Order: sequence, then structure tokens, then C-alpha cells
Amino acid sequence: MGVTRILHAAGNYRETLPLARLPEVDAIEADVWLRSGDVFVNHARPLGPIPYTIGSDGLRRNDEDRVNVAELLAAVDGCARLVLDLRSWFGDPAPDIMRALHPLRDRSHLLVSCESWAIADRLRVWLPDLLVAYSVRSEGQLRRFVQGRIGGGLAETAVMVRHTLLRSAAEVESLRRWASTIGVWTVDDEQRARQLAVWGVDSITSNELSVLAALG
Repeated sequence: MGVTRILHAAGNYRETLPLARLPEVDAIEADVWLRSGDVFVNHARPLGPIPYTIGSDGLRRNDEDRVNVAELLAAVDGCARLVLDLRSWFGDPAPDIMRALHPLRDRSHLLVSCESWAIADRLRVWLPDLLVAYSVRSEGQLRRFVQGRIGGGLAETAVMVRHTLLRSAAEVESLRRWASTIGVWTVDDEQRARQLAVWGVDSITSNELSVLAALG
């Protein structure tokens, strides 16, 4: 089986949801937040309970007509996997995302990646059949994960790693001793994507359809 090709942020916008049906897309990714008890999808970071987000385009009022989890599930039904990047800012999204996913009879097409590893651990206990991954965003986090696994303080789990943290096939092979699956993000160069695939990663997230197509 080849590398899983994930289209970054395609789940964040209603107009890009149909991209889940393209042959070069195995999965779409969406950024999931909690605001005032409401689970919502948005690439920009919410400013706590107030209805504004801050992102690369500055401060904006949060759009109430936003994609919800039910729409994401419908968009990938029968055609692709769904990666939910569960972001941590204000509040605890774990109970709300658990309630959203618990009614599903089949969660085999889902992956939830968590900034907060404590939240990931709780989700894995609540929904044992759900694939849950630690998001690894820095050298320090990568060392903490490996040291935790060696010392027995962390259970085996999937990881979604910033691709620049992996510099050789040997590093990927070493990490595989401790992680059930290895995903990398966000890779927008075809040569780098092919290199990572040869090194043996399980999934590659990209903003570019051409990069995903090159991995086919």
C-alpha cells in the first residue's frame, strides 16, 4: 500500500470539500477548534469566546456560515479519509469532538491529530477504535515523544510530524520503532514528497494537488 495523500485545509472551506473526490486525494484535512462549547472548522485561530479569528490575513470576524463536522463527514463518505487537526487554544475540545464522533458506526476512515497530547490520550480511551495521533511541531516535542516511549511513560501511538524534523531515512526508521504510524506535514515540494515516501512515511500532507498526484 502506498503513502496516504492528504490535501491540507481542504476541509476548512465549503467550496473545497468536493476535492475529496479527486483521484489524487486519499484524505482531506480540517482544522477543528472549540469556541463557547461549539466545535467548528476554521484555519484561523479563534480569539477565545469572542467571535473573531486571527490568521495570516489579520483579525477577522468569525463567519457563522462555516463548515461543521457533519458536513465534513458527508463530504468524505465513500470516497476519502478525514483528518481532523484538533487545535488547542481556549477550552477543552475533547468531550465535544467525542460527542460528534461517538454516534458513527464506523470510524475507520478518521484520524484525529492533537496539539495537546493529554487530549489525544483521553480520546483514545473514550473511542478505542479511533486513530488518534500526536502532533509533533518541534525538535523538543520529537525528543520528548521518543524519550517518553523509551522510558515507558507514553503508549505507542501515531504521530503527525513537521516534515523538516525528519532529515534521513535512518531517522524515519528509528522513529518507527516507537510510533504506530508516521505522517508528515506540510510538504509542497514534489522532490521532498517523493523523498519522504521513499524513506517510508505513512502519509504526506500537502497544499498542492500536483504534489499529491506525483505520489500516485
